[in-house]
Amino acid sequence: MKLRHIAMAIGCSLLLAGCLPVTSTTPVGTTAGLGADEALYGTWIGRAEDQPDRDKNDKGRGTLYLHFLPAKSQDTPTITGVWVISGSDKGDSELNLYELRTAKLGGNNFIDVLKLIAVDKEAKADASQDNGLNGGAIPLLYKFGKHHTLMLYLLDEDKVKAAIAAGKIAGTVEKGDFGDVIITADAAALDAFFATPESATLFKLFVVLHKAE
Repeated sequence: MKLRHIAMAIGCSLLLAGCLPVTSTTPVGTTAGLGADEALYGTWIGRAEDQPDRDKNDKGRGTLYLHFLPAKSQDTPTITGVWVISGSDKGDSELNLYELRTAKLGGNNFIDVLKLIAVDKEAKADASQDNGLNGGAIPLLYKFGKHHTLMLYLLDEDKVKAAIAAGKIAGTVEKGDFGDVIITADAAALDAFFATPESATLFKLFVVLHKAE
């Protein structure tokens, strides 16, 4: 899988109707207090050969850089995520900016993607447009691994649908194969569920990154 295709899982999600990943009407971790995990700060690099579901026939052109920058104001515990793909071929480059906050629930660490400003010339939205989620978020699970690695996980749509159907978490599923899946639980119920080990099983590996030395 080319790295620019990996980026589309979030990049186009806030820009194009019908390709949203699972969202939540309330950011995960609100009751615990949203903040900015300083362990994320710095530059992380994604190598094509390390990514899940990579096409073995893909030459893997392009390198992903994800910069986590602290907010300028210490009174605002947010992180600016700068997602850059540097490619050698036309169409292999991309730049997006995200507003992020982090939370810890139980043994799980979460990033809430709250807002996106697209700068990619191929994105079908005005580059100056501020794309928010109306107070909601795209939840990501993150884990630190050996050798200064960072793994980001997105919610698996089918698993979340099953959890909603089983009454484990409140949510809505739009009709059709491409209908959006939205978690609608209130803050207390949402955080109680995502503090459990079971909640981590609803996520799938999205991207693997290595800390720049």
